[in-house]
Amino acid sequence: MSAQTDVAVRGTRSVGGPGFAARAGGLARSAALWVVAAIVLLIGGIVLVLVEGGENTAPVHYESTQGDGGRAFVEVLREHGRDVTTTDTYLDAGTAIDNGETVLVYASSWSLTNAAIDDLSARAAESGAHIVLIDPEYDVELWTDSLLYDDLGPGAQAPTRRAPACDSDVANTAGAVRHTDTGSEYFSTTSVPEDSHFCYSGDPDDPVPHGVYVEVPHGDAGGTLSVMGSEPWFMNESLAAEGNMSLIAGVLGTDEPITYYYPVDRDQPGDDEGGPDGTPSVWLFPQWAFATLLWSLPVVLVALLVYGRRMGPLAVEPLPVIVPAAETVRGRSALLQRAEARAEALSDLRAAALVRLGRRLALPPDAPAAEVAARAAAVAGLDPVWTEAVLLTEHPHDDETLIRISIDITTIESEVDPL
Repeated sequence: MSAQTDVAVRGTRSVGGPGFAARAGGLARSAALWVVAAIVLLIGGIVLVLVEGGENTAPVHYESTQGDGGRAFVEVLREHGRDVTTTDTYLDAGTAIDNGETVLVYASSWSLTNAAIDDLSARAAESGAHIVLIDPEYDVELWTDSLLYDDLGPGAQAPTRRAPACDSDVANTAGAVRHTDTGSEYFSTTSVPEDSHFCYSGDPDDPVPHGVYVEVPHGDAGGTLSVMGSEPWFMNESLAAEGNMSLIAGVLGTDEPITYYYPVDRDQPGDDEGGPDGTPSVWLFPQWAFATLLWSLPVVLVALLVYGRRMGPLAVEPLPVIVPAAETVRGRSALLQRAEARAEALSDLRAAALVRLGRRLALPPDAPAAEVAARAAAVAGLDPVWTEAVLLTEHPHDDETLIRISIDITTIESEVDPL
């Protein structure tokens, strides 16, 4: 709505405040201290992350250079031309499995939820991927129905040198390995498993197939599940001992790309999580989304402090506060003008005019608006169709129409003499 409309509706022109540039400059000057403080906090946080971030020192982790880390075997494979991808993202691991690749999974210490194991196992069975598990212990029974984990002896014993004692080409090529005997190994659930290998058994004379390294078929698409039941085989400090590295390289093969998945709790599906179709939800968010959320917290806090601060001293005003009626009228008119609400503004003008005309014509308060308009046209000698259009039906399409109708309403009122 234009300034002319403002004059017609309110009878006055609005006075603008300081310009945008002036307001922005004042806000920048007043917020300078908080902006500097926010920058200092962000820089401090970045420095802290860079100083304390470092490598992940979890057991057999692909970044760890500690004695029990797993960086060495990854680097050795890469140096020999193998395509090795490392990840702690569930989505990446699932994609590699769906592509039928070789996926090495750190499955020790109950690092995977039951829901994650069920999902990955089913996808591997469908795609024919080669899954290699690092010491899954009792979780192996969730990966496949062909194996179970059980005890053979009284507990942990000194490390022993074990020969393959099986017909696996991979194990026989690698030769003997060192194994810390805890009295537990992986057993077959059938008496004569087909296309399976059970190697490095603590009791080769036992007729039940079992061993520390096991390979069994998985699914109908030609997939394989390999279980390497000793974490120390992968550790930096023992990688060069016996045939450890040779066994790892042989099990992982020489052709397919390798993905080493080190699970973390933050993105894998929980046992009670999932969407309406059973699809996990939390782990679908990318890692940068959580990082952005964490960074946004101090930014929002600073913004609240900046915009929520008191702008100068409090103004003392005696109560009760008396607000002139004209001021509220001007405020409502300004709101209507800003919203370009021409129909609402004209409705207010017409309602007030009809009330005044009804009083002049001595009509009852509940008289219909059409009757008031018709009576006013008859008393003033005006065209009843034109009067009805001005007071009731005509719609203000633009500012000029609204101004004209407002003037016509004033004209009608001036022509009607009180009875």
